[in-house]
Amino acid sequence: MTRKGAAVRLTGVGVAVAALLLASGCSSDGGSSSASPSPAATTSAAASPTGGASPTGGASPTGSVPADVTAATTQVTTNWEKFFSPDTAISEKTALVEGGEQLAPVLQGFASDPRVGQVQAKVTKVDFTSPTNANVTYDLSLQGQVVQPGATGQAVLENGTWKVSKASLCGLVQQSGNTAVPGCS
Repeated sequence: MTRKGAAVRLTGVGVAVAALLLASGCSSDGGSSSASPSPAATTSAAASPTGGASPTGGASPTGSVPADVTAATTQVTTNWEKFFSPDTAISEKTALVEGGEQLAPVLQGFASDPRVGQVQAKVTKVDFTSPTNANVTYDLSLQGQVVQPGATGQAVLENGTWKVSKASLCGLVQQSGNTAVPGCS
């Protein structure tokens, strides 16, 4: 158990380092940002991203976006920001990331490092690439100051809920140089 506990603590440090690296502007998760991000919807998340509304806005052809773009955008935004909120319990974070049960050791690492509580994300744009995938543009803040505008990641629809993709979370952690991340291999 001692070796496993040490690995979890190191993973937590890796998560914090990755978050702080992003927050300090030293790196990003590889995506690009748009010149003028549009604010995402700020209403409460819908229980399901399905519905009868027609896709509106964006350059995606019909059929390559969720049936209800507004509800899906709201859920992506709400869940992404909640996942990266220091006020969100680990049990809730597990439900907001793709493959959350596999990533529980990484999420426990979040809880054990106080530096992670200084970092938050605010979604500025959601672009759907399919009915079950979206590119998310967000601003990363450190102690309330935006320090990494236009960071990007992906959201995925898993079991009817829009979640932070495993690839996005694992990519952030691996930027710290920690390549042995439980749940990411």
